Amino acid sequence: MWTTCQILARERPFFAMIKKLRSAIILFLLVVKIIFRSFLAQVFRVVHSVLSSLRIAWRTQTILSRYNFLLIFLTTVAILVIVGCNSGTTEIEAKHTSSTVVQSPVETKVVTHALGEVEIPANPKRIVVLDESLLLDPVLALGVEPIGVISCQGCEENFRGIPDELVTGIPRVGSLGEPSLEKVIALKPDLILVRTWFKDSYDLLSKIAPTVMSDFFSMYDFKERLRYMAQVLGKSDRAEELLTQYQNRIQQLRQQLGNQLETKTISVIYLTGSADVFYTYNPDFLAYGQIINDVGLKLPLVQQNQKEWELTLSIEVLPEYDADVLFVMTEHLSTKFKEANPEPLSFLKQPIWSQLKAVQNNQVHKVNWTVGGPIGANRVIDDLYKYLVKTP
Repeated sequence: MWTTCQILARERPFFAMIKKLRSAIILFLLVVKIIFRSFLAQVFRVVHSVLSSLRIAWRTQTILSRYNFLLIFLTTVAILVIVGCNSGTTEIEAKHTSSTVVQSPVETKVVTHALGEVEIPANPKRIVVLDESLLLDPVLALGVEPIGVISCQGCEENFRGIPDELVTGIPRVGSLGEPSLEKVIALKPDLILVRTWFKDSYDLLSKIAPTVMSDFFSMYDFKERLRYMAQVLGKSDRAEELLTQYQNRIQQLRQQLGNQLETKTISVIYLTGSADVFYTYNPDFLAYGQIINDVGLKLPLVQQNQKEWELTLSIEVLPEYDADVLFVMTEHLSTKFKEANPEPLSFLKQPIWSQLKAVQNNQVHKVNWTVGGPIGANRVIDDLYKYLVKTP
């Protein structure tokens, strides 16, 4: 009976009908009880008058008592069943009511991003970062662990400038060129952080969760990017702490370098292809250039005066980029060249390199300075200590 009642009570529209039915049943049983007792009383009188002479009226009374007990028993059972149904109905009503109660709205805020404004949670908890360095670095530095990230497929590091231990255990939702929207959806994020090269996918992403899109060229300064990410994530106090720590390290390095700041030059290039071509970037646009500028180190005039975001140059003009210390990045070298030349500085075998002052003084160092935030900035500072101050 309980199961039947609960099935009947699954849908809310039936609740009122069940209550009316219960009342009708109770009324019906009361009427039956009255009629039945009246009928038994008449039977008793007839039987009693007939059998009174035989002095067996007491047996009739016993029978009547038994019938009366039966009636009371049946009535009690019926009432218990109805009460049980009503209890089941009430329980289901309570569950239905609780399941349809609208939760308190999540506190939100409006932030400006590359495509305008977007409303996001004031304190997002489930963040997917569709970037492996420029956005991921500041997010991790602020103490926020995303629920999903993408990696840099084909790069020397899956997460450039970020130690592996900081991303171990974070689910990957594809690579820089091929993020998986299915995996993003499965993670149920409440915020997605992305750069403008996913601009064509913005509508799709914003249907999954509020999406904040960052434009590199309007926010290329890594310190400004850190502050922006902190604003989005509600971590502005932590960002200022990180920047204070950064400035302290810069000042300590400047003190250690002393007169070298006036006398020593450094140069930074990216080798590509088969080490017969190299890139140089406008130092203002990349974190390593900003760090070098904060420290006060000097670049060759040709790099200081570069206006273009990027220049692709033949190895024949490499001597123009010579300096006291030359830092070389090799992540853009072809896979074929790396497999054929596994030694880190194998490119130095080419004759043109022997003309460089940095090579003659054994001051060419392979580094990986493609970094995006405070974590990677510490790597650059560590390398400057290592190769210029000669301390750990």
